[in-house]
Amino acid sequence: LGGLLALSSLSPTNAGPNANSFSDSAARPMMKNMGGDLNVGNVIALANNPDPNQAYQDDCSVGGGICQYITFIVTNVVVGLLILPLTIFFFNFVFCCGRCCCVKRGRNKQGCTGGRYPTREYNKLEGVFCIVLLAIFMLILFAFSVAGAASFDESKADLDDMLDGIGELGETPADFKNKIVENMAVLKVDIRASLQPLNVVFDDVATVKSSVASMRTKFTTLETALKSLAALIEGCSFTDASCTSSTRVANWNQCTAGSSYSTHSTTGTGKGALLTNADTSPTCKDATSGVATTCKCAPTVHGILTAVTTSIAAIPSDSDLDGLDVPLPLDELDDTIDKAAADFSKPLDDFQNTVVLTTKETDVLKGQLNGGIISLITFLGYSPAWYVIIMIIVALVLGAPAPPFRDNAKFNSCSQTCWWVAYVMLTLWLMLFVWPLYGGMTIPAVLLEDICDVLPVPGGNAAELMNILQSAETDQDTQNLVSGLIEGCLLPLPPNKGYLWTAIPGNITRQFMRDQVSQFNTGNSINTSDIVKNLRVLEYTKSYKDITPTIAALSATDYSTFGFTFSPTYSNAATEQTYFQTNDLATAVTAVKSASADVDSQITTTNTASAALETSLGSVITTTSNVTETLVDSLWELGTCEILAEKYQGLYDPFCNIAHIVGASWGALLLSGCFGMLILPCICGVSKRMYQYQHPFSQQQDKLAQEGGIIVPAPMGQPVAAAQGHAVGQPMADTVAVPMAVAVAVPAEEASAPLAPPPDGIYPKIEGDKAEGGQ
Repeated sequence: LGGLLALSSLSPTNAGPNANSFSDSAARPMMKNMGGDLNVGNVIALANNPDPNQAYQDDCSVGGGICQYITFIVTNVVVGLLILPLTIFFFNFVFCCGRCCCVKRGRNKQGCTGGRYPTREYNKLEGVFCIVLLAIFMLILFAFSVAGAASFDESKADLDDMLDGIGELGETPADFKNKIVENMAVLKVDIRASLQPLNVVFDDVATVKSSVASMRTKFTTLETALKSLAALIEGCSFTDASCTSSTRVANWNQCTAGSSYSTHSTTGTGKGALLTNADTSPTCKDATSGVATTCKCAPTVHGILTAVTTSIAAIPSDSDLDGLDVPLPLDELDDTIDKAAADFSKPLDDFQNTVVLTTKETDVLKGQLNGGIISLITFLGYSPAWYVIIMIIVALVLGAPAPPFRDNAKFNSCSQTCWWVAYVMLTLWLMLFVWPLYGGMTIPAVLLEDICDVLPVPGGNAAELMNILQSAETDQDTQNLVSGLIEGCLLPLPPNKGYLWTAIPGNITRQFMRDQVSQFNTGNSINTSDIVKNLRVLEYTKSYKDITPTIAALSATDYSTFGFTFSPTYSNAATEQTYFQTNDLATAVTAVKSASADVDSQITTTNTASAALETSLGSVITTTSNVTETLVDSLWELGTCEILAEKYQGLYDPFCNIAHIVGASWGALLLSGCFGMLILPCICGVSKRMYQYQHPFSQQQDKLAQEGGIIVPAPMGQPVAAAQGHAVGQPMADTVAVPMAVAVAVPAEEASAPLAPPPDGIYPKIEGDKAEGGQ
């Protein structure tokens, strides 16, 4: 009942913290001190060696860590399972045989290994010391047995948690893949909603193209008007037949750089432009004679024409503007995101294939775990110690030398029985359960505790594990995977976090993700320099805009505005010049200025449309850049290791709890076994001393006499061997005189018959209190 009560009083909560504390403070230090500096990394290095047997022999020859490690495990297994149980058995076999079979021998003739009665009168201080020592050992045994039971009894819950953690961790790649697929569907909708309105902007490209085409046409009209004006002044090639207003542009004999002729015949007179009055331009006549001669050059007009030509060349072509018309390929959005998901899934599938245990396998293992067996092991492994302690307490109480237990035969007999029940129970417990369990737990306790030491702590680093892998010459790919997966993904705790993409092979980077969705970033399709070149109207028409004041200054009545001077004196020169300036030349100047005004107006219109498009495109570029970066961030965040780190922590905690539980149980069994073996001789010693407290040594003669023998007491502190005595059951006729009282055994059937006084001289005279009890 006491043992069941102790079991029921154990905390129903997880015993991990208690086991951790006991393991860290007691069991693990004992383990290391007994077996050296244990390290499972030594075993890994040995397993990776091409010739493990030779490596083991070489290590043992120098007393290396591998040899110590394996020797420690094997030694403790053999000692716990065989040596100590057999030693206890043979010791108690000899003890029982000597006590029960080898009678009438040894001290006081109680057997070769003694009997239940004291063989001498014990010192009271010695008795108190034995009782105190027994009490101390009992308290220590109780403490360690309770610690072991409290640690081991809740291992079922931790085993379930550990298997859950292993299974969930094994499911992580598949979970990540499913999470990616689910989030991809949401991303498609969100990204499409963000990008769809932006395509409206590209409708404005057609408007700008139309406006630029009109501007180009108006520039061409201005260019033709300037050429017609220049040909009117500079004339036509003398080889050409016509130099009318409709032909002079084609036949124009233009001056090179506006100041000299390149095609005029040095011997020819050239051909002046034919005016509306059928006369020729006076600028092609000699100023004195009025004879046809080389025409004047108009450098100012050439300068204007050059500026106009430069501006026309700078006007963007339709193909240039088409380069700005790149609407987002929203019809490809789903396929692009699906392709990205496929690229991400490949390394996850590869990783999943390397996983050995998933929830499917761990659920089977959980179903095979039997909590009843764990409770039974806990009960058999530790509760007998509590029964032993209860028996010892009962024996101490019933054998107390105080009322109502003093001189009470039933209580005293029950006390003696409790002592030997406790002795037998403790012996069987140590022999059948404690030491075998200790030996059987050695391998899992050492290995699990070592693995827990090697496993990186969440929030820490994997330096120790990496050192082990390096010393074991593990292949570099494995080291890289462990380093990336553990340090980069499993260990970071909030606010820090790692990403699966950087932890597993596959070369998935942020840039890789940007490349996957690059077509949705307009900035990747349109170069900013192209926008500036094609939409900055005032910049590519700057040459023309700079020359517009010169155009405005052109005057038919002032030859200098054209870049030359001419004052003819030939007869009729004044009339011809007046007609030329007020009619043909004035008409040509008006045509140039009118065309220039049209160009200015169209530049303003085109500039307004282009500026609006530039602003819109800039907004599109910024928006698409932000949207695609958000998409990249979303894809990247799909690989955050927060859930994986949480799962690792969910595995690490119960696994190390199990390791500490097994280690603590191993340590508790070791200490319980040691102190239990110390209690065995204490039971023997205290039981005799408690008996002497009930029956003074001087009265114990009568007790033995009633059982058919005699005790020859020795003086205080002197061994019985120093006194004379009789063997138990020896006939009284053979009795010789002794200096002290003799107890006579009286058969029970004769005890009630009256006894006749014996003849004088047969028995020695008994004096004083020595006569009490035995007569």
